[in-house]
Formats: sequence, structure tokens, C-alpha cells
Amino acid sequence: MIGVFDSGAGGLAILREIKRLLPDADTTYLADTGAFPYGDKSPEFVIERCTRITRLLIGRGARVIVLACNTATVVAIEQLRNSFDIPFVGVEPAIKVAADGANPGPIFVLMTANTAAGAKYTSLVERHAGGRTVRPLVIGMLAAVVEDGSFQQEEVATEIRRQVKQTLGELPPGSQVVLGCTHYIFLKDILQTALDQGVEILEPGAAVARQVERVLSSQGPITTTGPGKKKNILLATSAEGLSKALAAGLAGAAPPPCEHVILS
Repeated sequence: MIGVFDSGAGGLAILREIKRLLPDADTTYLADTGAFPYGDKSPEFVIERCTRITRLLIGRGARVIVLACNTATVVAIEQLRNSFDIPFVGVEPAIKVAADGANPGPIFVLMTANTAAGAKYTSLVERHAGGRTVRPLVIGMLAAVVEDGSFQQEEVATEIRRQVKQTLGELPPGSQVVLGCTHYIFLKDILQTALDQGVEILEPGAAVARQVERVLSSQGPITTTGPGKKKNILLATSAEGLSKALAAGLAGAAPPPCEHVILS
């Protein structure tokens, strides 16, 4: 089973890519909605939550765990790798992809404050920016409007576009915008309409899915419950669960019931 978790619904965008690549794999997605958002929490708090979630997912049979959250990856993944004998796949802003691309302009990274302040992000820029200008940008409302589904309302989408234009201004030709929070993937179309059509928006979902496939393949045959019998489980740490609209986006249809769990 592939275990995937995030502070809320944003990681469903990563899970969607994993399911496209591995449609018959069993998955369990945990949304830590009881602690949403991670972006403004202390590193100690995030590590503690990630540790408890990992124990739960391993107890449910996870062979690999995906931290479908940039903040969790930056803050906690190294400690998890040192504490548990199971492979972890993290999510990082696609700075290397941007730097290796054809567009020559500056790279703007939309992210949470915690991700921007992390040593892992700083190291990522130092290792992969290739001398390109990289600017971190924080817009506080973005994760919240994805989590509650309100980004689908036109007045909220208009406000997102206004804040993006105000924060980024007029971008130089050849600029790239990297989405440094998995929640923001659901906003990609809205963000594109707020920017010049020549601005490229990059997100990590497909790359994460390929890494999950590589990790599972290295462990042996990827076993499933069989076509038509695959298990896709949704868990949440608050009684409210996940936004039904976003959960439905998991498969383009009615999502499975979301089970309320308490972390021990």
C-alpha cells in the first residue's frame, strides 16, 4: 500500500498523479485536517505530527510513504528517514526543472512561510538554481481557499488573481512560477489567468509519482488487490474530514467515505 499524507486536501493533487501512473495500487491518503495548516506551525509541531502519522500509516500496511506537503518535506523528512525503516518520498519545489528549462527569466516560488524559511529550500536553490534569480513569494490565503473549496467561487478566484498580480507584479518575459505548496496545484488555472500566458507554471506531481514507482519497483513486484478491487482509503484527523468537492477530484467521481482517525 502507498501511504500519502498532507496537512489537508492539497496532497490529493499528488495522489491523483500517483493513481494515474499506478492505477491498480492500493492507497491510503491521510489529511491532517485537525492540524491544518502546517505552513505557520513550529518545526517541532510539524515533526511530531508527521511522526504520529507515519506510525499510523505503517500500522495500516504502507510500503512507502509520500509526504505530499512541501512544509512537511522541508521540516520533517530527514528525521523520519532516520527514525523509520521504510522509504519516504518528499515534495520539493521544482526549481531544478525550472532552471534546466528553456525559459531564461527569473524563477518565482510560491510557498508557505515555513517552506521559505527551511534549510532544505535554501539548499535546493544553492544546488539547482544554476545562477538563476530565484525569489520566494508568500501569499497567505492560497492554501486556505483550497482547503475549504471556496477557490471555486468566482469572487474568491477574482481575489486570488488580484493578490497574485499585486505580489508578483509584471513578470519579465521568460519568467517561471514554481508552485511550492501542493494545495496550489488546484489553483493552477486561476494563477495562469492572473499571469501573462508566456509565464510557465511548474508543479511536482508527475515527478513525485515517478519516484514512487521507482521506489516500489526496487522493493519487488508492485502487488495490488487486483483490477476492480483496489483499495483507496481516505482518512482525516478532524471530524469534518475533507472537502467533498476536492475529494471527488481524486477520481473524477464520488470519493470513498472519509474516515475520522485520532493520532496516537
